[in-house]
Amino acid sequence: MKKNNYIKSGIRTKLLITMISLIVGLLTVLTFIQTSTQKKILEKEFGRRIELMKNNLVGKGKILSDNLARQTENNIASYNFSNATEILNKTVQEYKELSYIILMDSSCMVYTHTLHPELQQEKLSGEEDLYAANQKIPTIYEFSRNSDSFMEIIVPISVSTEQWGVLRLGFSLNALNTVILNSRNEIRKKIEGMVLRSVLTSIIFVAIGAISVYMLSTRLSKPLVKLTESARLLAKGNFIAASNLNITSKDEIGILAASFIEMSNNLKISYEKLEEYSRTLQQKVEDRTRELKDANKKLQELDKAKSGFLSTVSHELRTPLTSIIGFTNIIQKRLDTFIFPQIEVNTMKSQKAVQQIKENITIILTEGERLTNLINDVLDLAKIEAGKIEWNMNTTSIAEVIANAAAATKSLLEQKGLTLIVNIEKNIPDFIGDKNRLIQVAINLISNAIKFTEKGTISCHAKQTDSKILVTVMDTGVGIAQENLEKIFDKFKQVGDTLTNKPSGTGLGLPICKQIVEYHGGVIWAESEPGKGSKFSFTIPLRGDGLINNNESPMT
Repeated sequence: MKKNNYIKSGIRTKLLITMISLIVGLLTVLTFIQTSTQKKILEKEFGRRIELMKNNLVGKGKILSDNLARQTENNIASYNFSNATEILNKTVQEYKELSYIILMDSSCMVYTHTLHPELQQEKLSGEEDLYAANQKIPTIYEFSRNSDSFMEIIVPISVSTEQWGVLRLGFSLNALNTVILNSRNEIRKKIEGMVLRSVLTSIIFVAIGAISVYMLSTRLSKPLVKLTESARLLAKGNFIAASNLNITSKDEIGILAASFIEMSNNLKISYEKLEEYSRTLQQKVEDRTRELKDANKKLQELDKAKSGFLSTVSHELRTPLTSIIGFTNIIQKRLDTFIFPQIEVNTMKSQKAVQQIKENITIILTEGERLTNLINDVLDLAKIEAGKIEWNMNTTSIAEVIANAAAATKSLLEQKGLTLIVNIEKNIPDFIGDKNRLIQVAINLISNAIKFTEKGTISCHAKQTDSKILVTVMDTGVGIAQENLEKIFDKFKQVGDTLTNKPSGTGLGLPICKQIVEYHGGVIWAESEPGKGSKFSFTIPLRGDGLINNNESPMT
């Protein structure tokens, strides 16, 4: 219920604020425009009136000053200063606008001063007095004295074509200033009245607007409150809440209510379908998980059985194979020592028979050794995977590892007429590792390079990079296709054409190398391009904390 009241109050408040803001803003703009326009009109009218009054005063002053100037010039020409003074005093008494008349010569000597008669025959030195004495043509001059404002009409007095002095008629501007002040007060009162009327009008419009908004918001809020409550219940999963809505208006709210009811029904159907899908999916996931667990268990059992089988078979094969190789060596020595020397090889058949026996015995020994290597590789891989291999982790150097590998592969290099270039960076620190196992890795990589290289060179490089030792074996052989690079480290995987150039070997050398390098905390990878040779690289950390736990990515 509180939420419903809050929704109603929120709608009413927003509508009231919006409507009142619009009304107040509109009336403020209209009042400002009207007040500014009326003020300009009143000020313009006031300016015309003041200008008219001032022009009227100036006109009268000019006429009066012209008459008095002619009479004064005649009296001065006849040296009748008393008559001139009498005329000037009488003129001041007759014209209320006229405040004073001053008659003075060019030296500022006063001959008539109607306002201060005691200044006659005195020289004036005020700013306005000096200004008046210097005027050569009729001039109007305004000034203030003791908070009173005056306008003087200054008329030059000439005698015998020479300027004798000036006649100054002073008109008080106090009455005009009073009219100006009254007019301004009148304008201000009219503007205040207009503003007051606008404020009253605004209050009336705001009251009417507030009542209208209240009624409108009440009409709008009821269906909106129902919609909001239904939406809240729908959010909680009550899909039948919309069926209780009873909004039949044809406006936007009615359309919104109809859309909401339709949406609620669709959500109900979708939710029911989703629940069914969820139950089905959960059951399928449980079934698949159970099947995967069973399959994984079987795979683990098969892998254990495979490892056990390989280990057992390898051990079982080793004993007779050792005997075969041993007795074959004995037979070869006995034949070479006792039998072949007693046979007469004068005939072609005898020579051919002896040669064939020697070749057959050599083939038996070679294939026996190859089979021995195969069995040893299988046993090594089985032991590594089972975690049963013994590691002799001691301090060793990469130079010793590469030197031993180079010595072990020397005969292979001589057989194919190839050269091994060894380049070991100086001052590479010693590290902790299984020396024999790492020699096995180096021998395997060099042997593979010899196997796939018919001409050119084979090189082995070692250097320190950061906290690792990087060893690289490069050849100029046939190379490996890009799609096969990731497969060469898989068990029993060999690269080559099975009919034309199938490589010899077990396919276990590189997987064993990978296991040995990763046990030391390093990585091994290959880079190659068909026809341009191959490059095999592996890293060995200089610190022992990387053993067995390695997440390092291959270097490129």
